[in-house]
Amino acid sequence: MGSLGIMSVVLTFFVQTNGPLYGEVGVTHWIRDNTPGVVDLIAGLIDPALTDVAAPLVFIAIAFMVWWRWGRYPVLLLGLAGAFTGLTRVGDLVHRPRPTAAVEWSSYSVGSGGYPSGHAVFAVLVLGTIAVLSRRYSTPRASKVIVASMKLLIALTLWSRVSRLEHWPLDVVGGGLMATVGLVGIIWLHPRLRVFALARPHLRHLLRLD
Repeated sequence: MGSLGIMSVVLTFFVQTNGPLYGEVGVTHWIRDNTPGVVDLIAGLIDPALTDVAAPLVFIAIAFMVWWRWGRYPVLLLGLAGAFTGLTRVGDLVHRPRPTAAVEWSSYSVGSGGYPSGHAVFAVLVLGTIAVLSRRYSTPRASKVIVASMKLLIALTLWSRVSRLEHWPLDVVGGGLMATVGLVGIIWLHPRLRVFALARPHLRHLLRLD
């Protein structure tokens, strides 16, 4: 986790330049030109659910589903993952614009920062947490389906942010790195927080760990 954190900090430092980093333009062109239409079509259906306005509502719906199927403790961990998605606010510190339709650099406007990709942070952290929790709280067969579905959704989201020219490649990489740090933290915390709660009757009862 420490190495991932260092990598994300270093990358955040390097992207604070007045232009895309070496290779980003070429990679963006290649991804855009070689992405099957069906990928962008599916991404177009997913994208509205992960905007700043809709994402909190989607998260609440997911949280209720997790609570209903798996209980209070898993939804607590999912809530922590949701809180970590605040990493997207780093975008207003980096001042990195999104690519234009011609894959060119443009001027930055406050509130529309491209780094890190908020979609990437949400997908990796929230959907990744669901995949992790499913291994513990679902049946083996259901877990396989959930994990495969979450991996597919994450991959489609990350790829399409570049193919649809919503972000530069390093915006997505940066968001993925930051979210992975949070996801590893959730994995590390899961058994330890459970032990902590089990040792405290009131907390154990509140989280239904009896």
